[in-house]
Amino acid sequence: MASLLAHSEKDVLSLAYTDGSQGHTTIDEKSGAKVPARRWSSKPSKHRLVGFLPTAVVLIITLGFVVLILGFLLRMQYVPVQGGRGFSAAVKHGSFVLDEEEWSDDTSSGGHLRVLILSALASHLISDTSSILMTLVAYRVGAQWLRVSKEGHSTGIAQNPTPLQYGLLVRLMGSSSISAIGAGCAYAASPRTRPQLPRLFKQALAMSISVWVLARLVGLADLWLHTTSRSISILRPIPDSSQAYMLAAQFNETICPAMRAGLQDDDALTSAPYPCLSEFEDFVMMDDSMSNTGFSVMANESNTEWRVITLADAADLAILIPGPAVDTLYTSYTASTFAVRASCTSLNSLCTRDETRMTTNCSQAGYPRLPYSVGEGSDAVIRNTTQINDFVFGVVDGELAGKSLGSLDLKSPMTSNPAKMAVQLRWDTRVQGATNNVHGAATNFSDLAIDTYPSPTLYADCSVSFFNATVHLDAAQNAWSLVNSTLSSPEFATTLWLPALWQYMTEQLAADLIVTARAKPKDIVMAALNQHLARLTLGAASGYFEPAKATDVNYLVPTLLGQYPIGPVLALITLLCLYALLALLVFLSSWWTTDENIISPLDESNGTSFMQEKSMLVLTRTWLTNPLALVGAAFPGEDGQDDVRSVAKQPSDMVYDGNDTDMRLAIGLTNEGFGIRKRATGQKVVGSEGLEAL
Repeated sequence: MASLLAHSEKDVLSLAYTDGSQGHTTIDEKSGAKVPARRWSSKPSKHRLVGFLPTAVVLIITLGFVVLILGFLLRMQYVPVQGGRGFSAAVKHGSFVLDEEEWSDDTSSGGHLRVLILSALASHLISDTSSILMTLVAYRVGAQWLRVSKEGHSTGIAQNPTPLQYGLLVRLMGSSSISAIGAGCAYAASPRTRPQLPRLFKQALAMSISVWVLARLVGLADLWLHTTSRSISILRPIPDSSQAYMLAAQFNETICPAMRAGLQDDDALTSAPYPCLSEFEDFVMMDDSMSNTGFSVMANESNTEWRVITLADAADLAILIPGPAVDTLYTSYTASTFAVRASCTSLNSLCTRDETRMTTNCSQAGYPRLPYSVGEGSDAVIRNTTQINDFVFGVVDGELAGKSLGSLDLKSPMTSNPAKMAVQLRWDTRVQGATNNVHGAATNFSDLAIDTYPSPTLYADCSVSFFNATVHLDAAQNAWSLVNSTLSSPEFATTLWLPALWQYMTEQLAADLIVTARAKPKDIVMAALNQHLARLTLGAASGYFEPAKATDVNYLVPTLLGQYPIGPVLALITLLCLYALLALLVFLSSWWTTDENIISPLDESNGTSFMQEKSMLVLTRTWLTNPLALVGAAFPGEDGQDDVRSVAKQPSDMVYDGNDTDMRLAIGLTNEGFGIRKRATGQKVVGSEGLEAL
């Protein structure tokens, strides 16, 4: 350190001495004249809030970002995806799901992950506040240095830093960089080759490490948040009541008046007007437009107004929904409709069979007319099932409807609900000489749903229920769900089963089951029969219906959401709070520090003070954080104002920056070693041994 302040005899500013009555004077070497020396003194100052402004800046930045990030996370939560609102809901979900604001132009659209913007900004500003936080540490270290500098005993003297320790302190307090911390740690880790470490050096080193580690952890938490956060695209439901969405189904009430008018003009039948849903309702199927609608729906054509699907989670309930010709894209809604559910049991193993295992009569199963062959009497015995055809019968009081005239085959066409139906289906083998092994190596015929000889044949007893239902379409998931259902009236069920009794759907049913019935076990065949019978029964009757207004219509808008995992968010918030806590603890440990004020001497030319009272603690802080104070002492201006500059308010004002030629500095190797020298005289001022500490 002595080399930092070493000067030649020509560089001595003045020599102070006591000259009797004249008091303290100095000799100006340039003029040789004696001038009175300025008297500098100090006095105890009042307790003051030391470091309040740096503390406030750090707290505003750290806690401000905590409030901003948490506020945005909690305010912009998207409840439908996150599963609730609040911090606990985000923890359960594992992430915060936010509704980010979107932007769009003529060619593209997108959104901003705003929490990532706040996180990145917080990370950068925390790095910049490291020097501010070290200013707080410098106040604490400076107060200790001022205190131990006044102690006279050897223990107190040992608590003052050496020149090298002071140089390391300036690096730590001024930058707190990894190189400064590394140099300090390397020095502290060599106890055999260094003097005793003062307590203030240990505290400064520990605080520098803490500040640096916390700042880097904030950066790592920000990086973690950036690498795990993502944007997700969803379809957000927006209520839409601007128009009537005709997506529900209702019975077309115009069918009955038109039918009655047609019957009144048909003298071959009767001239009396019949009420709707009467026994002559069967003739409604003579309307080609309605029958064509049913055929199109059963065939799943692409231009149909209606479509029938089955809901697996509603026990294979078949429901009527808008068809492919109706645009329901991005539209969620609730609608009234109609539904059918079937429950069938195979009769083959319950009927009488001959020695070839061909079913000949099902009286013991409750169906004496099965197998049914056109033209056979009620007590006929079927000798060969190749004589029978496919039928779906309605059963009322043991009578079969659908043999030739639909429900007119019955004395009373009215059915109950659930309705009773019977199925008789036969398929050709199409393989000459292979009439048996339909199911391959199956030998337990009771496990089969069909007869295998002479042709694959199925007989089934079915309970078919007709419902008025309410369904909901979740367009985001493209999923239908049953809201509620009630059994339709027997009169309405009688109307809906008419197309099935007129055999409109029998061929399609046989075609849909041809592979399953011939190749699968009984339980799988019956499950398939339940689904297809319900779907086709409702599809064949779809010509009865017309569109109606849907409710709870929501138009789905593609929306970008931000998803932020809870882990990195909590890590970032916690680290910001710890950083703020560290600043607060340093402030509280030094905020009521005892200080002294420097009293300026009077300027004899005008009788005023050279400067206002200056805090010694503030000056010490400057000497610990800014090398300009040391530069000012190493390069005096020799203009009689160096003592005033030493207590200047700004560090830059502590250094003489004159334009004299002898104040220009050069650097390089001289006979005295490497260092800085005055350019005009070539005199070495600061050497390499002094610079090592800086």
